[in-house]
Amino acid sequence: MRNRLLILLVLCLLVAGGVLAVRRYWTTRYDKLIAATAEQHGLDPRLVKAIVYEESFFSPRARSSQNAVGLMQITPVVAQEWVETLHARSLSEAAATVKSESPRPAPDRGFEETFCDPAVSLHVGCWYLQSLFKRYRDEADPLSLALAAYNAGPSNVERWAPDGERSRISRDDFIVRIDFPVTRNYIQKIIQRYDEYKRNGELSHP
Repeated sequence: MRNRLLILLVLCLLVAGGVLAVRRYWTTRYDKLIAATAEQHGLDPRLVKAIVYEESFFSPRARSSQNAVGLMQITPVVAQEWVETLHARSLSEAAATVKSESPRPAPDRGFEETFCDPAVSLHVGCWYLQSLFKRYRDEADPLSLALAAYNAGPSNVERWAPDGERSRISRDDFIVRIDFPVTRNYIQKIIQRYDEYKRNGELSHP
């Protein structure tokens, strides 16, 4: 009986170790790409990783009910803004400007396949996040405003915190004003995980 219990204990430990190893691999396999892309856009890679965790849990083929795709859940609206900023003639032309370890996509690759490429999703997500930080850089709490805009759009941020009030609103007060529970939880979870990454020495700041 004792031997059986010992064998069972060893098996449980092996299974638990295997689960931890798989989880570790899954949550760190894009660390180098996240760090490089975040640095390119002047962002803290620990913040970008916290967003990827919440948006897709590191699944490059994740897709939402709102047609957001990839590691950073890029929407068609954000993709179009990016294409127009580059003055590209098409999404494929814009995507071809992103360095990728994947084979060069076919010219007719569609929206979903384009943003299932981790390099493209991270590049566009970081580009958009950086633009939001620039938009709110003079406010009291650019981080929560940028995260809210990333999740729910700048028009909703304007509704929750009008331009004339934003510089006086604290993070807690702003979060209370958000009437989308999903967005409230989104901001709180990302900031909490971002703080954890900083405490644990996860990745590094550019």
